[in-house]
Amino acid sequence: MKHEASDAELLEICSLGGLEDIGGHEEDNGVVILDASILHQGKEYDRLNLCEPSLYDVLGAAQVIGKRPSLQSIYDSQIALVAKAAGVPQMVIQKLPSRALDRAVEYVTAFERGARREIHDPDLQDGLDLRPEKVLIFRESIPGGGKEFSEMRLREPSVAERRRFKSGEGAGTIEAALRAEMALVEEISEWHRAALLRLPISKFAEAADYVTGFFIPGPPIGTAYREI
Repeated sequence: MKHEASDAELLEICSLGGLEDIGGHEEDNGVVILDASILHQGKEYDRLNLCEPSLYDVLGAAQVIGKRPSLQSIYDSQIALVAKAAGVPQMVIQKLPSRALDRAVEYVTAFERGARREIHDPDLQDGLDLRPEKVLIFRESIPGGGKEFSEMRLREPSVAERRRFKSGEGAGTIEAALRAEMALVEEISEWHRAALLRLPISKFAEAADYVTGFFIPGPPIGTAYREI
């Protein structure tokens, strides 16, 4: 059973500390059944019941990678993310057969991967959503800051907002890029940060890709680009 984080616990990660969601069968890989049970602190684990990670979970995993990614820090990040998505201690994940972790990583990372645009797609420009407004509707409202949020209204960022985004991602780390996206979505949507951190990662990725899509340059136009 997953621990539901309070607003204070969620916001702790934004001061560079901390790491917890919201939001099966073997067929959809949401349940990883173990051949042999794992015993940890007097409790037996015979399966992992995985759910979609929240932005909070993914941000915490990005913190594990640190400023200089290495094969080990990336692997540790995957362990942390799966532990959060399964609601189990990291020591349980470390006792898994390695291929069981591989299956779990594939499942929990697919939510964000499937919601993000493919930056190397030759048809990227044609696929950009450049509508002046985008509204995300949530079947269940998301709490944060004493309020309930059931819809997110997004628009094209202003020059000032884009400048702050560029400053935020300047550190060049995975965590910095994620934080810059989070700050941009928070500013435009006017959601409380705790509610934003509770977003399923696929919904956050959809929102972030929309607002940053306006930063992707289109084909050259104008007299300066005309062939002579």
